[in-house]
Amino acid sequence: MALGCDTATRVTAARLKTLKDYKMTFVGRYLNRVEGAHDELTTAEVDTISDGGLFIVSIYEKNGATKQDYFTNANGVSDATDAVKLAGNLGQPNGTPIYFTVDTRDWTTQEIKDKVVPYFQGVLSVLNNSSKNPHGYKMGIYGSRAVCSYIRGAYSATERYTFIVDSWPGTFDDWNLRQYKYNTDLGTDAAKIKVDYVESSSNGGGGWKK
Repeated sequence: MALGCDTATRVTAARLKTLKDYKMTFVGRYLNRVEGAHDELTTAEVDTISDGGLFIVSIYEKNGATKQDYFTNANGVSDATDAVKLAGNLGQPNGTPIYFTVDTRDWTTQEIKDKVVPYFQGVLSVLNNSSKNPHGYKMGIYGSRAVCSYIRGAYSATERYTFIVDSWPGTFDDWNLRQYKYNTDLGTDAAKIKVDYVESSSNGGGGWKK
């Protein structure tokens, strides 16, 4: 198991040193910006992280992804289209995953079928189209064990990446990434950074370097 983290904060050279001091090997970062929630990944930050020896895990989340009503087919298409463009502009390598978040914990099976499935069908309609996704980015799912288990079981398991929130409901152990030990401050002063601890399984988390 490799140790890493995810963070909503831009990784500077000082913060990168903090991550390395805590033995992190990868860092999950958001491709897009949400005001008051997370900073977007930049080309300068990609260079800082890659040159510093850590891998990047790409995450995509719009502000509405904390509410069940956000999850529609149309939003899946829109999010995937935006994510592919941003990842390509940053130089993310071909064939690596982008984790789309379902950032709310409680779902019934019927709600997953009615909302989460159409959303990821929209995501896949973009990712499975070579003209819309020329870099061949793969679909990743961030969410509860219940959400990850259902989507992983429904769509080509060997091609899908799952990123579970350990404290959220469900039973699912075939994950790629597991988030735990949340909102932890590491370092001090300009080198301080708030992270969630993440570990990758032997299946790998799909991290990349430029």
